[in-house]
Amino acid sequence: MDKAKVKRKAVSTAAVASILLGASFAHAQESKLDQIIDEVDRSNEIAQASQQKIDDIADETSSLFQRYKAVLKTNAGLRAYNAQQRRVISEQEKELAKIEKSISQIDEVKRQITPLMLEMIDNLEEFVEADIPFQTRERMERIDNLRDAMDDPNVSDPERFRVVLEAYKAEVQYGRTINAYEGELDDGRVVNMIRLGRVGYYYQTKDGKETKVWNKNTGSWETVEAAMADNVKDLMKMAQNRLPLDVVTLPLPTPEEK
Repeated sequence: MDKAKVKRKAVSTAAVASILLGASFAHAQESKLDQIIDEVDRSNEIAQASQQKIDDIADETSSLFQRYKAVLKTNAGLRAYNAQQRRVISEQEKELAKIEKSISQIDEVKRQITPLMLEMIDNLEEFVEADIPFQTRERMERIDNLRDAMDDPNVSDPERFRVVLEAYKAEVQYGRTINAYEGELDDGRVVNMIRLGRVGYYYQTKDGKETKVWNKNTGSWETVEAAMADNVKDLMKMAQNRLPLDVVTLPLPTPEEK
């Protein structure tokens, strides 16, 4: 084999080797590039996952912050409410103290109210006895009932006080009303009685022949002049709603000179 052929063969071998080496290098570079791309993709995935975690944490943080603000607002409302309730409780405690003090005084009040009611009944009886003698039996029976109530253990003090006041109110009403009714004199005769408040007190016999006026000063009946008898009869009719109320001249006892 001549030298030229050997040289060409050597060149060819070198070229093939160079091509093979270039191809191997290119393949190595391509493989490395693929690895780099894979690494970049994984980095992007990791970054996306990290960003998602960051977003989730941010959302959770924002939610927690909103809940925290709501809790703070609720706590502020509760503190204001508790402060107001403490003031209410303080006032209630003061009221309780007053009530306890009042309760402690009840026994003392009860000890004082019973003598007061007994005194009121005595005064009422004295008043009826000194008053003009109209419906005396009825009024004295009312006073007897008051004394029975005072001795009855089943009647409470408030109820006793109520009936005593009712008796006083009844006596007050007598002074504001006109009343005509049948009554019995000491001699047993039944006559027509007429009371004009506590100003005038009269009786007239059924036949109209006898008319008298009560003189509180002397504690006795006095005969009414014949001219006034018809006026007393008219007053009786007014009290019975048989005549309309009108001005009428009546005999009255002369006030006692002092």
